Amino acid sequence: MGLLERLGWLSRHAARALMNRCLSPAARSADLPAALADGSEAMARRPPLFNLIRLVAPGMMLGLVAPAIVWSTVLAATLVVNPQHTDASDAGAGSRSQPLMTIAAAMKRLQPGDHVFIAAGVYREPILLPARSWAGNPRTLIEGDAQGRTLIKGSVIVDRWQPAGPGRFTVAIGYEPEQVFVDDQPLQQIGGSVFDGYPGRPDHPLVALHAGNGGIWPGRVDGDRESMPVNSFHYDRVLGNVMIRVAADSLAGHTVEVAALQRLALATGVERLSLKNLSFAHSNTTATTRGGAVQLDGRSIRIENVHIRRADGTCLGLNGADHEIISSNFSECGQTGLGGRGSGWKIVDVTVSRNNTRGFNKWWEAGGAKFVGDGGLNNSTITRFKATNNHGDGLWFDWKNRNNRVTDSLLAFNSGFGLHLEMCQGFLVDNNIVVGNRQRGIYLRQTSFSTLAFNLVVHNGLDGIAIVDEGQRDPRGEMDFSVRNNWVMGNVIAGNEIALTMPAPLADNRSDGNLFAGDGKASALRIGWNRKLAKADWIESGLDTHSEWLVLPMGQRREADVRQPLPEQLAWYGASRGRMGAVAAGSLAALAQRAPALKVGADARPGPAVSTWLPR
Repeated sequence: MGLLERLGWLSRHAARALMNRCLSPAARSADLPAALADGSEAMARRPPLFNLIRLVAPGMMLGLVAPAIVWSTVLAATLVVNPQHTDASDAGAGSRSQPLMTIAAAMKRLQPGDHVFIAAGVYREPILLPARSWAGNPRTLIEGDAQGRTLIKGSVIVDRWQPAGPGRFTVAIGYEPEQVFVDDQPLQQIGGSVFDGYPGRPDHPLVALHAGNGGIWPGRVDGDRESMPVNSFHYDRVLGNVMIRVAADSLAGHTVEVAALQRLALATGVERLSLKNLSFAHSNTTATTRGGAVQLDGRSIRIENVHIRRADGTCLGLNGADHEIISSNFSECGQTGLGGRGSGWKIVDVTVSRNNTRGFNKWWEAGGAKFVGDGGLNNSTITRFKATNNHGDGLWFDWKNRNNRVTDSLLAFNSGFGLHLEMCQGFLVDNNIVVGNRQRGIYLRQTSFSTLAFNLVVHNGLDGIAIVDEGQRDPRGEMDFSVRNNWVMGNVIAGNEIALTMPAPLADNRSDGNLFAGDGKASALRIGWNRKLAKADWIESGLDTHSEWLVLPMGQRREADVRQPLPEQLAWYGASRGRMGAVAAGSLAALAQRAPALKVGADARPGPAVSTWLPR
């Protein structure tokens, strides 16, 4: 046996022996919560030899491919953060019995492949991942308490308030906060600025955007300290202090939190990173920049059971390829719940709700989720996505997003569109519930080669579905913005202000096998914005030759009510679906060939056959 072979054999067997020495059976199975539960300190309990091996291993492994793989896997550490522990210290071992005091200390030690466990508690410091070479390493996990009790806040508690009149208090702070909370309730910002000086700077790069429609921030409340209403705050740039006005003569017994952190978590160029069981709240991102309070860029990032609430701008910003967002919630954020760009994503069981609390322009970037820039989102699947009660569109794909599927999702009660595809191609939108949006249910503009199938689109304030060509073309010539080859098939379109708008020119866009229900107004049909067609003329143009119409008398149209349980409001659909006729065989066959992922049955009826959001 040669020298290199002997070194390789020794390194593998030493590593295996070290693992058996340091880990309990539960830890050896890579189940940290179980390992901690049975008293093990897992890999966090490292003898001096472990640290020595970790330091010298790169030198030992020069030229040894197989040992390098073994070392990178076996030597991954577990670091425990628990400031409530009596022996917590940033100089300690980082184990369960001697945990670290701060997240910052864990991030300083973090190496790719490590596992950071952050115990239950409120932390007012960010997760800032260090610059490392992430390529080729095992997955890194940053995990909170499994019961959801790990909360990272981007605000600080301020208790140095000085009285400044009835219900008014001031404190010197030296920077402009975008959020202030009193007893966990947000105060209204008065006369604020965002993105490094908007709207006050005449030379600001965003000042011309939507200038005729209130700019990018029409919800901004102008005013000064004289005009401040109760439950508001104001920052004086000259004095460098914040004033709050509340309905109390004293702040004794009250907790006042002031936003301070620009990012709650930040990572750039990472690979195989997981965030799990973490909650985030409060941020000061928009004071100087854009993006998410949690902003992650890289490859193969997994977000699981992560909850972000009441950030000042976007809850989560995510860029890169092969990401997963699972069982997470992004709500009540100042601008959007979710934003980003990339390819190969899987988004499953995610909720975005009540976002754009600060009133940014919905025609710019505001609402539930928006994918835009550098080609947007491509080759991705969004399943059981819930976008509700957002002040803007529920789900918006803008500018050259391609080949995505949105399925079994709920897009409801948003103040804009339920689903908005703008300059996109190749979407499959199927088996969704699109209800009660103030504007259009599903809106395709300058979008082609997309299929809308088996959706329930009801009680929206404008068109149920609208596909339009307004003549815009790609100035770079990279993508054909003409509106071609879109199919609208097997949908139930009921009780909207207008049923369906198809593009002018109609070209090879198709609509068939749908069920239209409502009074005469709700069943209205258009080609282009201005050309309404009677049913007979519509069919004569080649549209919906095999569709059904259920005409209801005027006055029987019901509006969706955000206050009522949705299953009760849509119970009529389940009760009547069995009486619907099947979609024509020819249409089903064509649809099955065009979109094999649909798995179309021979007797498929319009609308979703089974939905997460409907009573069974």
